[in-house]
Amino acid sequence: MLFDFYTEAEKQRKRLQITLEELFDEWQQHKSIYVTDSTIKRDKTTWKSLYEGDAITKKPICSLTKADIEEWILKKVRSKEMNAHQYNNFSLVMRQMLEYAMEIEIISSNPFDRIKIPKSRLLKPEVKKPSEQEVFFPDERVALIEYAFKQYEEKRDRVQIFIPLAIAFLLYVGLRRGEVTALRFDDITGKQIILHDSYSHDMKCLKGRLKDGEGWRTVSVVPAALDIIEKVHEERERLDMPTDGFIFCVNEELESFYSGLGKMINNYCEELGIPKRSLHKTRKTVASVLHVNGVDDLIIQKEFGHKDLRTTQQCYCYDLTTDEERYEKIAQSLA
Repeated sequence: MLFDFYTEAEKQRKRLQITLEELFDEWQQHKSIYVTDSTIKRDKTTWKSLYEGDAITKKPICSLTKADIEEWILKKVRSKEMNAHQYNNFSLVMRQMLEYAMEIEIISSNPFDRIKIPKSRLLKPEVKKPSEQEVFFPDERVALIEYAFKQYEEKRDRVQIFIPLAIAFLLYVGLRRGEVTALRFDDITGKQIILHDSYSHDMKCLKGRLKDGEGWRTVSVVPAALDIIEKVHEERERLDMPTDGFIFCVNEELESFYSGLGKMINNYCEELGIPKRSLHKTRKTVASVLHVNGVDDLIIQKEFGHKDLRTTQQCYCYDLTTDEERYEKIAQSLA
């Protein structure tokens, strides 16, 4: 009995001396129960770049004071010249780890709750990336769609013949890559898609949900996109492929299709002499096309499944005029 008593007491003593460094993996495992794999990946990247090896991560959590944490944060913010978005990702790890330490009764209160950082004075203002990096301009979008159809005609009897049509489809409908990979014929209802599933590249499987537990959402399908779906249906019948499952993915090869989309858009850009942009930029392109053509940002927010309108406005709606076009407009206005 005495042995068991002192063994347990020693175990508790060591538990109370645990550091952030020692707690990180346990916290990540606990957090993975209720967040997406991309969130876990982001936390690990943040830890490796901004926490790993720092003295504060090696001190017992129960000995950390508000002053310790505040001083460390201020030094880190200044040295890394963080903007608000970077600071939020950085500080979230510390705050949530200390909250978890409270839950498992290592500490009785979270010292992070009392920390006040003068964000407006310390943090760099966020600068929106230029359109040239984030979207395909109208002539580039048209060229990509035309080239995708050309590639489709040339590869009609090859494996993954529907990847070119999927790329053209994404330039009409702002879906995520995992969503178009998991898209099925029975998701199409009239002029709308009822999205309820997505493919996870990290998990290598269908998630049965959209991003961040979004549930399902309704997305409008314009006539040109409906024509693409009809073309896929006709091709599947011609090639004696199933027409009651996935739309673009062949033989349920979800991972190869998902990866092929990203590689193919890079190849198209290279062939057309267009600066390379990731497949995700097709989503931002569609949002920007809607925005510049007068579609209300609240409608775009709903179509794209953003929780916060600011995400739509700050990260998805871009000016689609080139430098030369902007100059001409200004010159004509001031002539």
